[in-house]
Amino acid sequence: MADVYTVTFIIIGILLSVPALLVAFNLLMPQVTQRAYTRLDQTPIKSFFLGLPVAGFIALYSLVAFQASAGLLQTTAFIVAIGGLGIGSIGGAGMARLLAARLTPLANPNSNLTNLLRGAVLYEMACLVPFVGWFLFIPIAGITAVGAAAFALLGWVPKGKVSDGRSDREQLAVSSVS
Repeated sequence: MADVYTVTFIIIGILLSVPALLVAFNLLMPQVTQRAYTRLDQTPIKSFFLGLPVAGFIALYSLVAFQASAGLLQTTAFIVAIGGLGIGSIGGAGMARLLAARLTPLANPNSNLTNLLRGAVLYEMACLVPFVGWFLFIPIAGITAVGAAAFALLGWVPKGKVSDGRSDREQLAVSSVS
């Protein structure tokens, strides 16, 4: 019975910590998550097609190198896997920001942080839907988020983006209000 409680509380802990991680990435790395948000908002198809080889390389390298008998190769596989999870988390933070911007007109006037948390929880809950969430939403949204994060980390923004001289924080506030 203790094993059941352990697994239950681990799952509850993960469910509570994922939105916090996505909000923390948005607060700690606003420029990067703003670029990922911009990519997800303006060029999701390009993000998906960049995410395919990036996620494929990370997954394939990690799976193959974990099977190697050399300890150094297994260590690099672990480092690549953790880096891939970090890239996916940055993309997930951009996705949470996108959902927050799209939720703002539907919700009562709230703070940007509340809307960002709502976006992160909505993203997490969509991933938890049996079958459709697991086998359709997670792969498509995850690959697209990885592609958007790769674009964001490289600093590549869409060509049509016009900067109005505002900081990323002001742009998030404006996009959350409008």
